Amino acid sequence: MFQYQGNNGWQPLKYPGLCEKLLAKSQTVAGFFLIHYAHLWQEHLDKLFDLYSTGNLKVHSILLAHPLVSHYVAVDPKRFNGLDSVADAVEHLHSGKSFGKVVVCVDPQFSKTMAKL
Repeated sequence: MFQYQGNNGWQPLKYPGLCEKLLAKSQTVAGFFLIHYAHLWQEHLDKLFDLYSTGNLKVHSILLAHPLVSHYVAVDPKRFNGLDSVADAVEHLHSGKSFGKVVVCVDPQFSKTMAKL
């Protein structure tokens, strides 16, 4: 999010011919800017909280304090160790069964180091 601010923040880009390319393929681009819907946040956060507090919404991922960032990240509970497991991790990510970040631990000593912190 920090990239959105300052001189290096988001700058609109021009894509010459994009409209023509979309038209030629009968394609559509759709999106929304979340801040335009800020007036709906509280209502939906209340609904999510009610679902969670009644047990109708389950959290399947764990939150981990990451040493390189100042916030928590949701990490998928399935573990992948070593470079040999990268293909399996990517397959898990694309399967739709993952929750949060899919992490491949390349250095098995890293987990032991983190546990000591």
